[in-house]
Amino acid sequence: MDDIRGLTLADFEYPPRLKQIHDPPEPLFVRGNLPDPTRPHLAVVGTRTPTRYGHEAVERLVEPLARAGVVIVSGLAFGIDGLAHRSALDAGGTTLAVLGSTLTDTKIYPATNRPLAAEIIARGGALMSEMNDASPIGAFNFPRRNRIIAGLCQAVLIVEAAKKSGSLITARCALDEGRDVMAVPGPITSELSEGPNRLLKSGAIAVMSAEDVLEALQLSIPTAKPQLSLFIAESPEEDALMKALADATLHMDELVRATGLPAALVGGTLTLLEMKNVVKNAGGRYWARV
Repeated sequence: MDDIRGLTLADFEYPPRLKQIHDPPEPLFVRGNLPDPTRPHLAVVGTRTPTRYGHEAVERLVEPLARAGVVIVSGLAFGIDGLAHRSALDAGGTTLAVLGSTLTDTKIYPATNRPLAAEIIARGGALMSEMNDASPIGAFNFPRRNRIIAGLCQAVLIVEAAKKSGSLITARCALDEGRDVMAVPGPITSELSEGPNRLLKSGAIAVMSAEDVLEALQLSIPTAKPQLSLFIAESPEEDALMKALADATLHMDELVRATGLPAALVGGTLTLLEMKNVVKNAGGRYWARV
């Protein structure tokens, strides 16, 4: 508990944007380092059960945004929240997690994301909550948590959410506080697209690339380093896999079909490419280029 500090509205470190909401938390409990408040902050939230489309959308959007200096804020929940934090860390960026639980190590919820919470702190980010060890635990904490997520940011981005998703509460909090709401459009056949698509019908900013977000935040995206162009395949198998992964995150089975190579050879070659730091395991047997 020694590294958990409680901030009041009078404290210099208290996030200035959060002070502006109609019901700012006091005290605000923090672990880790709060970034420069003048940096742009973007909330990225969504379903706890994302599809492959949602998984890939988060990676494609968050990594370049984090590299551009945008602080990524989310709720450390399963699904889109965890993916947003992970993508920001993978890009070497800064991320803040706002919890609906206390910040004590053994009580961080969900328990499976405790290693991620520890990594966020170790990599220069922070955990935040208005809960302490004496606070009651229950689902009622999460809507209140969502107002903090929205209050920290200039904008909230929704990636995959059902029409009654808690993520839409975050969007509503953002609207109430005069913050921008953005949404990733999705297929009309998916229930997880109902939330974002309805927001877009109501006037939310459509996001189909990181540049869309940066334009709304009046920022520019840094020029990517040409690392990938320096890689030279040392075998036909490496060449085939790198080409297959050029524009997409693919499942192991999809890579077998795309390359026509035996599964064992694909697996072995991916391991070699991972050791060369040109591909990465994106989880769930999905692979992507670094």
